[in-house]
Amino acid sequence: MSGGGNDYYLNYTALGTNIEDGIATDLVQLTPGDYEVTRFEIVEKINSEQPWSEANSKILLATPMDGSAFQEYVSETLPAQINIQEYEKNRKVFDVLCFNQQAAPAFGFEWFDYNIVEGDEICVFVNCINENDRDYYHQVFAADMYAWKTTLDGETVVRAGEAPYWEIGSNYTLVPDAENVDQVVGSVDPMCFPLYALLDDMENGVILQLKPVFGRTSDGDFIYGDDVWVHISRDIILDYLMPIEDYQGLEETDPATGITVKVEKVEGSGAENPRYIHITLPDCNKPAYFESHNDDNGNSAIYTLLFNGNDITMTKILDNANDTEIGRDPHIAVAPNRRQLYVVNSDVSAMVLVYDLYTMSFQTYTASNAPAKITQLVYMGDKLLAADMDNDQLLFYQLDTDGMVYTDYETVPLSGDDFDFSGGDLIATTDGNLLSFNKSNGGGIVYQIDLTSKTVTQMASSTSDLAGVFGAMVYENGNIITGQLGVGLKEWDTSLSMLGTFTPVGGFTYVYGDLASPFVLDLPNN
Repeated sequence: MSGGGNDYYLNYTALGTNIEDGIATDLVQLTPGDYEVTRFEIVEKINSEQPWSEANSKILLATPMDGSAFQEYVSETLPAQINIQEYEKNRKVFDVLCFNQQAAPAFGFEWFDYNIVEGDEICVFVNCINENDRDYYHQVFAADMYAWKTTLDGETVVRAGEAPYWEIGSNYTLVPDAENVDQVVGSVDPMCFPLYALLDDMENGVILQLKPVFGRTSDGDFIYGDDVWVHISRDIILDYLMPIEDYQGLEETDPATGITVKVEKVEGSGAENPRYIHITLPDCNKPAYFESHNDDNGNSAIYTLLFNGNDITMTKILDNANDTEIGRDPHIAVAPNRRQLYVVNSDVSAMVLVYDLYTMSFQTYTASNAPAKITQLVYMGDKLLAADMDNDQLLFYQLDTDGMVYTDYETVPLSGDDFDFSGGDLIATTDGNLLSFNKSNGGGIVYQIDLTSKTVTQMASSTSDLAGVFGAMVYENGNIITGQLGVGLKEWDTSLSMLGTFTPVGGFTYVYGDLASPFVLDLPNN
């Protein structure tokens, strides 16, 4: 008010039996003049034995400030002007809203001194969508989580500071695997973290950093994917913190990333705040590329591959020193749902290892009716095919992944001495055929195999770029990636024109092995 301002703590009287009838305060006697009301609140004492003061007052309801997020919910905001004339009695009516301290920014209370108490936190749950797995369309997203303050770069909300203000921790728990040997992901849970470090600058919300965990190395260490960044706006936070009767269930989707953030309510919950912030990612960020190797000396290993431009990060997840089930020459295939990696021991084809990309664990099965030898493994549609590629015939078997039973699938006879399928790898095409990439006497050959007509057509051969090819898979952009003996990985377009070589991984020698991805090749004119 004018003259330096004064605080008035006034008793009030209910004007009716319903809350809508309002209340009236005791009268305040003022000298004539112009006054400004800067704060209007319904309060109660924190300590009934102490006198009224700001420090001894808890705000229950309040009138928001002009320009604040809550201004549209009241008929008049603060500050409010009052003109007092001599011998006049003035009545000023203010609308008030339910108040809690986390919502102070929405009232425009820049003066508010936040006293953080237990429970001043928000809880988030993260899951992802796997478009390729209709049985498990919504999947949990295991990640280590960090909370960052925010600022603006132009109109874009960005991280503020050099480090997160809160290390939230891991949203997953580890449990013993089926054989009680290793620890695997057992569940993914909501995670809660405090807001106290950012309440005073919460205008732009908070940014979550998610470090997705998608596997374990052969030594048991976690494998992390690329960081995922999620912006949780102030509006979302306020909808989470507001009194439950004001809950709206706000939902926001980032048009650039497709990430959805929504305030959800758990029906029937006895919790004080039955809400959580639900984050849904449009991609589960699971590994898509794998490579198996044997060094011709009895040592083998399987790696995940992460591509970043021309650079590759290789992380070993299995090796036959620790995981003898994979054998000296493992063949691999990724299920189209990007949930399982299948590994068949070439020497013991009855032994099938299934690596679960969600629990980050594996189990070994003994398949029945196993063929004597397996040299290739590939998914064609929803069928997992194993093949024995010889010079006189190509024998294909289907492996039933539910019952772990091999059945004869197709035999392609070969005539003449012109075919060489040694050391090859198979990829599936959208028209139901297979391409076979093979090293041959220092060169390389690409065949198209039509299982319906049982015909084999040579598509390319013996260029220097194809020499020593040992594996092939389809890249997410639709191109082909091959491995070359002693060189590394190369990228090809669908017309089999070589586009370039990826940067070799230091200290790693490419020898023999397979490549595998969940993608299918779309050849021209198909």
